[in-house]
Amino acid sequence: MDPLSEFIRGITRDNPTFGLVLGLCPTLAVTTSVENGIGMAAGTAFVLIFSNLFVSLVR
Repeated sequence: MDPLSEFIRGITRDNPTFGLVLGLCPTLAVTTSVENGIGMAAGTAFVLIFSNLFVSLVR
């Protein structure tokens, strides 16, 4: 299988955490300012990316 398509599939289709992060959308919607929403989104993206990277390295 093509490594790029495997990588993309791992990020979107076969990633249960991605589905859980989509559940945070209502949380982002009720923030009181744009800065808080951007901060929440950046924090979520940071944790998601680096936790997946760490798990991949451990495997």
